[in-house]
Amino acid sequence: MTVIAIGGAEDKTGDCTVLRRVLAEAGAVEGQAPRVLVITTATGYPEEVGEKYTATFQRIGVTSRVRHVTTRAGAADAALLADVAAADVIFFTGGDQMKLATVFNGTPFMDALRQRETDGAVIAGTSAGAAVMSSLMIYGGDPEKAMEKGEVLLTAGLGLAPNVVFDTHFLNRNRLARLFNVLATAPDKTGIGLDEDTGVILRGKTLEVIGSGKVTVVDAKAAQSNITTIERGDVFTLTGATVHTLKHGDKFRL
Repeated sequence: MTVIAIGGAEDKTGDCTVLRRVLAEAGAVEGQAPRVLVITTATGYPEEVGEKYTATFQRIGVTSRVRHVTTRAGAADAALLADVAAADVIFFTGGDQMKLATVFNGTPFMDALRQRETDGAVIAGTSAGAAVMSSLMIYGGDPEKAMEKGEVLLTAGLGLAPNVVFDTHFLNRNRLARLFNVLATAPDKTGIGLDEDTGVILRGKTLEVIGSGKVTVVDAKAAQSNITTIERGDVFTLTGATVHTLKHGDKFRL
């Protein structure tokens, strides 16, 4: 099982270090380049985004197929399921992670995706496509209120990385407080903040960092918080959390 979560804005015009590593993790099948399926469901600009990824993957040596699925009925389409079954890499683009969760959760697409994950395919996503990987998913909230109880919006993600919570564009958009808010209420999860053009390769409980930025790992399992004794909108406290900062090439056991 290999899940790759990317913080967004990965390089698509230069060395494409992160995307090249996604392909490398998939390897080759009988000497052929990995087969890539790009899912543009999250974006409101599917043609533009699909063309951009098609051109980028072609430039780095592979042909990709693009699918824009907008309904739960579409997530049961036989041709789509065949594309998933044939893919070595299933890649979710950025946009709105809520679209991904509501369109795909509990559908035949997810059954096919989990089967490909079991068979060894790489499941990758950037920005919204990364946020949706966890079982508990951040989907919004006012950044000015990130230290207030109830002001970070959470729902169910796809559950491909069940023991973590991803936040994206992390240090680029000062989202550490938002991740603290999540972990105050879900201390059993490990928070992973992904900078832009940066990702993590998850294999079980081990992660490896790739890309030009940083990855922030927050462990609040032994932390203390007042989150249960205050009212919604009150500022919470969180003490005793452990924060790690990692760079390209670092490996970390969750």
